[in-house]
Amino acid sequence: MRKSIFIFIACLTLFSYSPVKAETVTKNDVQLRDDLIFIMLYPSIQQELKKQYGEIKQNNCGKITQIKKLPIGTFLFNVTVQVTTFEGAHGPPNDLVTITFSNEKSIEWQAIDFKRRVLKPNEITKCWHPL
Repeated sequence: MRKSIFIFIACLTLFSYSPVKAETVTKNDVQLRDDLIFIMLYPSIQQELKKQYGEIKQNNCGKITQIKKLPIGTFLFNVTVQVTTFEGAHGPPNDLVTITFSNEKSIEWQAIDFKRRVLKPNEITKCWHPL
């Protein structure tokens, strides 16, 4: 009887053990993904800033604020980015620019929404971005 219980527990332990580890997504993984998406969209960001302002605008503090997958089962997305524009050596005027890009209607990313708001001096934050 003790031998049967021992074999039962051994089998239960053997079959309950799973070598598959749960995947965990770290903040670093998310940041790396966002940085990759941002750098891939950067030429489109520059193009849209030039279109909206009539000239190339210097910018920093770029970040991805939203990624929305369109119909499930497709590789169509809306990606919203945010940058802060500046003049000269990071001086005013500073605008907070939010652009949403989509690949729904074209292989190329197209801007489908553009918003800009002049930042007040107390809203301007220092950031560092390699672009």
